[in-house]
Amino acid sequence: MAKTRYHALVLIVMLVSALPARAFADSTDEVRAKKLAAAAKIDALKADDLQLEAAVRTLDAGIAVQSNETDAAKQAARAADTAVDTAAGRLKATELRMGDLKSKASAVAVQAYIHPGADSFIELMKARDLAEASRRQTLMSQVVQVDRDVLGQLRAVRQDQQAQQANLLVLRDQAQSRKKEASDKLGELQTLRANQVRLKSALDVRIQEYQFEVEALSREEANIQGLIRSRELSGASVDGRPVPAKSSAGLIWPASGPVSSPFGYRWGALHAGIDIDSGYGATIIAAKAGTVISAGWNGGYGNCVIIDHGGSFSTLYAHQSRMVVGQGESVRQGQVIGYVGGTGNVTGPHLHFETRVGGEPRNPMNYLP
Repeated sequence: MAKTRYHALVLIVMLVSALPARAFADSTDEVRAKKLAAAAKIDALKADDLQLEAAVRTLDAGIAVQSNETDAAKQAARAADTAVDTAAGRLKATELRMGDLKSKASAVAVQAYIHPGADSFIELMKARDLAEASRRQTLMSQVVQVDRDVLGQLRAVRQDQQAQQANLLVLRDQAQSRKKEASDKLGELQTLRANQVRLKSALDVRIQEYQFEVEALSREEANIQGLIRSRELSGASVDGRPVPAKSSAGLIWPASGPVSSPFGYRWGALHAGIDIDSGYGATIIAAKAGTVISAGWNGGYGNCVIIDHGGSFSTLYAHQSRMVVGQGESVRQGQVIGYVGGTGNVTGPHLHFETRVGGEPRNPMNYLP
């Protein structure tokens, strides 16, 4: 059985090895083309940070490959032009050679017309002795042989000319094809570069906006931690147990909409929460029942509500356009606590949502359903 499996494995390897390399190359090119097409279609305004960054990376890689392919196509076009020039030069030399042979052949024909073959006997009869007759015979044989050589060379050169003309046509077609391929590759490269510039510009703006917002929030970090630690409800817990740093705490989403900016370090700075794009004025609800320990203006966070859920676990809701709860108020899970806005340091309306343990930020995605 093992021997049978071994032979089967060998057969599979042989079959795979026998597949044309071009088939794999075509498959790779097709996948790359699809990725580039998808990246080029990215809407810079609607894409989140990670999608935009990934699209720029894809286009960067595509430009590198396309640049190499464009250079190779240009080189092939130049080589094809050189081949055409060489073939044209060879054909011109052949035609000059044929013209020379035609002149010689014409001279032979004229000579044969003026002195037809019958005169050979007369020439021999003019000899004074046998020795002179022999010399005349030898000379006449050489002349006839030269005539035959000229005609033979003319036929050969004419055949060369026809073959070279046909070859020149083929080479010209190839050169035209290579030039078109190079032009197409260059056009694709220019399109990729245009898309890359567009998305890279959008990404640069996004990075600047992100850094501006995160820096503003970071300046409030010490105040937020101090506020939470000083106002946490002692002895309380969620569902009767402490909330671990990386486990579900039974939270619900505080707002509906896609996450446009996730938690974590990016572009050299920590984004301490997630940004949820819900649209200006959308309702914000409490992710979990608890007690409001802060509701008011908080620097870069703008209008901000912080809810303590006990067990050193709290949630934060920033950039609200309007808050509808106050400090010390008990809220139930799902209760409206405010509305999405763009207060504080933001570039557009969204909910900045944080989860913290002991005042330290934790990834909200570890607690949300």
